[in-house]
Amino acid sequence: MKVNLEVSKADSFRAFYLFFVVHTLQIGAGLMGVPRILFLEAESDAWISILVGGLYLHFIAWIMIKILREYENADILGIQTDLFGKVFGYILGCAFVVYIFLILLTVIKNYIEVVQVFIFPEIPIWLMALFLISLMVYAILGGLRVVVGTCFLFFFLTVWLVFTIYKPITYMDIGHFLPVFEASPTEILSGARQMTYSVLGMEVLLFVYPFVDNKKHVQLPVHLAVATTTFLVLLVTVVSIGYFSPYQLKETVWATLSLFKIISFSMIERFDFIAVSLWMMVVLPNVILFSWILQQSLHRLFRINKKKSLYGIGILIFFSSILLEYRLDINRLTDITAKVGFYLVFIYPVFVYLALLIRKGWRKGRSL
Repeated sequence: MKVNLEVSKADSFRAFYLFFVVHTLQIGAGLMGVPRILFLEAESDAWISILVGGLYLHFIAWIMIKILREYENADILGIQTDLFGKVFGYILGCAFVVYIFLILLTVIKNYIEVVQVFIFPEIPIWLMALFLISLMVYAILGGLRVVVGTCFLFFFLTVWLVFTIYKPITYMDIGHFLPVFEASPTEILSGARQMTYSVLGMEVLLFVYPFVDNKKHVQLPVHLAVATTTFLVLLVTVVSIGYFSPYQLKETVWATLSLFKIISFSMIERFDFIAVSLWMMVVLPNVILFSWILQQSLHRLFRINKKKSLYGIGILIFFSSILLEYRLDINRLTDITAKVGFYLVFIYPVFVYLALLIRKGWRKGRSL
């Protein structure tokens, strides 16, 4: 496997679009239930956990960019092989493949379950899975620019949903945030860690970086994406804590979507139905991008034909989503994915960067 990729002009895109790629991949299925998860750890001080987690996200984004800039045009798969050798590089590459597959499956399963709970209780799992996978395959067959284009388009088609939570804001009780700083440092850090699954997706940078035209300008859009993600998680969590009572929030699995239940218009009485339907535009870029990463990784590691691997991924995800039926199993898989993602996305890049620094220092010492 070559360390540096040869990218055609037709597959490249401007650094400006990294904002939409990183942000849309971070905001997906996880945002639907993040307020409850954080509240269970830090309660009314959950907002502090988000700020701590947001700062660490910026640190990891900086680390990732520093790693990628050490090479001419490499992704994490090539960097691992160059740094740790062919055998360990392939083992670590397979770890990423398994992780990406798990997160892709959990995103699809969590959204299907939301549709069943909020709108269509009797809808077959296979029908929803087939619908999402068909859109996924169609987009990826168009090439990377189409994949990036879906992130750009769906961002503007869904960003207005943020403004619809003005109604729950008017019903917030400030007393729900008191007393402030009651949570211990351990609980604050535990809440920041629980934020992991909701903001997984920044690792896309490690795979799409070689396809960026103007690599000198990646810092700003990536950090803006991370800041926007942190702000949205903070917003929905603060509104949820202020709107729901502590008991309600602990029992409300999808607190973010539940906020839409009190919103109504003269022509639309159940706006939550509209919100859940539109949420597919939030989830779909996740499905498409993770599938593209999976396809690209399989091609890089095992030289598998991209079309064949894409169809294989679709078939495997389809049957896995049917077999994974019960909520308890979905929760267990989500927890496993979050733990694997925490180490691969938020810990592993630090070790890679340290290894690069050690190797650079060793080579510099030898040259003297």
